Amino acid sequence: MGWAYAQKTVSGVVTDQQNTPLPGVSIVVEGSGKGAVTDFDGNYTINANVGETLVFSYLGFKSIKQVVSANTSTMNLALEEDSQQLEEVVVVGYGTQKKKEVTGAVAKVDSDELVKIPVSDIGAAIQGKVAGVNIQAASGRPGEAANVQIRGLVSLNGGEPLYVVDNIPQEGNPNLAPEQIESIDILKDGASASVYGVRGAGGVILITTKRGKKGKMKVDVNMFTGIQNITSGTPLSNTTDFLYVTETSAEAGGDEPLNFLIDSNVLDWDTNFVDEVQNDNAVVRNFNVNLSGGAENLTYNYNTTFYEQEGVLINSGFDRLTNRLTGQFTKGKFKAFASASLTTENREQEPWNIFGFAIGNAPHSAPFSVFQPNGQNTVQLSVQNEIFYGFLARQLDNIDERENKSNSIALNLEYEILDGLTYKVNIGRNESQYFRKFFQPQYLALDRNGELSLSASTPNAILQYNQWFSTRETIEHILNYKKSFGKHNLDFLAVASYEKYKYRTLNTGTVFADDASNDVQVLNAGANPTTPSEFRNVNTLAGKLGRIQYNYDSKYLLSASIRRDGSSKFAPENRNNNFYGFSAGWNVSDENWFNSGTVNNFKIRGSWAQVGFNGIPDYSYIPVIEPGVNYPFGADEDLQNGLVQRRFPNVNVQWETQISSNIGFELGMFNNKLNLTADVYRNDKKDMLINELSPPSAGLWQPRAQSVYGAVAVNAGNMQNKGVEVAANYKGSIGDDLTFGFSGTWTLNDNKITNLNGKTLGASGGTLTNADGSTGNDPTTFLSVGDPAGSFYLIQNDGVIKTQEELEEYQQLDLSAVSSPQLGDIKYIDANGDGAINDSDRVFSGSGIPQWEAGLNFDLGYKGWDFGVQSYLAYGAEIYNGGRQIAFAGGRHQEQVFQWTPQNPDSDIPTYRQSGTHSNVRAFSDYFLEDGTYLRIRNISIGYTIPNTQDFGVDKIRLYLNSVNPFTFTNYTGYDPEVGGDNLFQRGVDNGNYPITRQFIMGVQLSF
Repeated sequence: MGWAYAQKTVSGVVTDQQNTPLPGVSIVVEGSGKGAVTDFDGNYTINANVGETLVFSYLGFKSIKQVVSANTSTMNLALEEDSQQLEEVVVVGYGTQKKKEVTGAVAKVDSDELVKIPVSDIGAAIQGKVAGVNIQAASGRPGEAANVQIRGLVSLNGGEPLYVVDNIPQEGNPNLAPEQIESIDILKDGASASVYGVRGAGGVILITTKRGKKGKMKVDVNMFTGIQNITSGTPLSNTTDFLYVTETSAEAGGDEPLNFLIDSNVLDWDTNFVDEVQNDNAVVRNFNVNLSGGAENLTYNYNTTFYEQEGVLINSGFDRLTNRLTGQFTKGKFKAFASASLTTENREQEPWNIFGFAIGNAPHSAPFSVFQPNGQNTVQLSVQNEIFYGFLARQLDNIDERENKSNSIALNLEYEILDGLTYKVNIGRNESQYFRKFFQPQYLALDRNGELSLSASTPNAILQYNQWFSTRETIEHILNYKKSFGKHNLDFLAVASYEKYKYRTLNTGTVFADDASNDVQVLNAGANPTTPSEFRNVNTLAGKLGRIQYNYDSKYLLSASIRRDGSSKFAPENRNNNFYGFSAGWNVSDENWFNSGTVNNFKIRGSWAQVGFNGIPDYSYIPVIEPGVNYPFGADEDLQNGLVQRRFPNVNVQWETQISSNIGFELGMFNNKLNLTADVYRNDKKDMLINELSPPSAGLWQPRAQSVYGAVAVNAGNMQNKGVEVAANYKGSIGDDLTFGFSGTWTLNDNKITNLNGKTLGASGGTLTNADGSTGNDPTTFLSVGDPAGSFYLIQNDGVIKTQEELEEYQQLDLSAVSSPQLGDIKYIDANGDGAINDSDRVFSGSGIPQWEAGLNFDLGYKGWDFGVQSYLAYGAEIYNGGRQIAFAGGRHQEQVFQWTPQNPDSDIPTYRQSGTHSNVRAFSDYFLEDGTYLRIRNISIGYTIPNTQDFGVDKIRLYLNSVNPFTFTNYTGYDPEVGGDNLFQRGVDNGNYPITRQFIMGVQLSF
């Protein structure tokens, strides 16, 4: 029987049923202390005697036992998921739960999903992957964070989700590198988010950064580089077409063409100024290194990531260096976790309204390179309109550099006082320092006659510095008691928290002398310093939370919480309020009578909650004396610094309240290969916080700051979000080598304002920037009862006036608010029937918010190859095409070549009247409103993992190619249909937005 004790070396690979490697699988020689663990790629090696039994076990999968025989040297296994042991842990507010026991609407995104698309922003990384989470790019500017909305708009006063990183609440989006995140858990319904009280109305995004695992140090490296370009744009006329448009327009208006009279050389140039300001094939690159490992009681993880992205518009770019170190220590009943990060971001921002200027410039003007400086800062512009040309040319030398340095520290200490009773303290500090340098060099433009054109010039160089400093400090004391009595399981939680946020701004600058050099860009070289200004804000938040969670045999689930918050943003009598959350669930598939060979898991759940929102400026309830107002004083009337109350307070302002309800179910079928989740929700927002404008007679309005000083925060109005969310995924295999997976989401959100403090139509916005950089006077979006917030309210056009009969009929109306109509002009509809065309004829024209969204993802694996496609569909949004409107205002759009003229009397294109203020090109019209529905292939990736690299000391080498945004299918004629905007009124308004780019990327992943 000596053969029974012959020792063998057994090795192999452990995967799941879809042939995906399983890291961390435990392999133990039964009855002994010998064991091994699979690595990242599922590989293992273990020594065992012939006749001994190896036990393979992994959380959520059925254990397998295999006997070692005399012929065994390789043992490859595929573990089967065990629906009775699905113990996936989900992070919820102030704790974790098994997924099976979660009663709220909670979604989880793991690290491998976050890095599938090579982007810098976590919002862009999860677009279309989570039902109920709307993510739209604010712009394509490098490093720009996307707009994130969970179940619709938070408030008419702004608002976004609350971000919590390693248990520490953040001030806005923390802008983490996706490579540093282990998982993201999103609390969507009110009951889940109510544990965060006054900040829960917008949902909560819980971010867990990467942790170390015990074992030898593991090194992972990910490097990629690629190029970006713009795939579409506003079609502009060339010189010949532009001259044709202007001449036929003049003739249609009864005037003589003047182009050749003004400049006999207009045919010398054919310049596309949009091409002049673009940077084709801009480079994007990323380098990431992750180190992890540790001993039995102490583990660590260190990650450093450098991301750099050139802009596809000149003078723009972004880079970020971020470092994060986490460590965990366990000894007996004591546990400690610490996380520290340091991030430096540098941005260079393109000149203001660069697209508007580029679209508006006439193509028969010479390119910028032709006009060389005449002296140090002087240039002679031999163009037809040196003023407009100078608007763009002088901005190209502007310097707009921005640096943001941030650091954060999180410390979680936990001690088990008694059996089941633990005390935990969370301590965190986030600090940010922002610095901006904005330099406008002296630019002296001479016209054709050699005379200085002040309107085309920057007579004196200007230097401005802006600095912002912010600090958020958090401390939370947490008591948690967990106890089981047979099949009864209880979890009690008590939390006391305190947060303090400090914010300071410092602004200064100078104006340089006439003879100053543009190369000297320091404050003390200036001749006329601007008055420095400094503002300091402090607000605090104190909260107390109690929560109880109960389940019977993990079958019947209940949860209830109450939180009381107090915020310094409100007067003492309105400072505190209570927020409640209740939820329940039933794992129907655990019932004895439930016997289905197809359905493995079936859970029904529902919730109700009251959450809050406090997103108003500090000190809104008390009078504030502010600086920055100077007065002539004394006999000589010398200008003195002044202090004055510049805005009205509202002592009665208080919390905004949201009542949330949700019902949903979760279904797992075919051995949990197919999983389906669906939710129906309704969120009613009451006593919304609105900054209502005071009348001009109040004396608070200031140029370009009406909404800052003339607004008063009041609780007025109600709004409702209701919708449906569906998410599904399926994983399967064909044979031993081919694996595949599908996942999809579908989201319907119906937003509607139900009350505006008695008004039917409220505040407006969405004004367009004119080609010369000035702000237009026509708003496009409004607040209106019964419609989505920030909807388009526009005067409807009825086509072009083509006949004299149509013109005479139209002239019967009161047209004093529009340009005197002629043949070839746009005819507008008298919607209210009062016999006049004016702002009262504006009607609901759609919204910039999609009616519904869908995401569809597909993954395929064959041996060492992997292939993936991700797509996103947004349906039903409208977009106001500001680029088209600017082009029409300047006669530059290609469509205008076919405009109405007496020789082209059937055209539907209005005649160019050589005026940017004519009613044919005013923004109050729906003529420039377009369908914003689009289907985008977000990412296509293909990779190959080289086999047998362990022989060279490398655990893994994967080479891959990615194409980000390779295809977009849409009827929108502008640059890009993904127009998120940066606030409520700009959603869907394409105001010369920085376009989304297409990227082609190649990279390599290494593991040691």
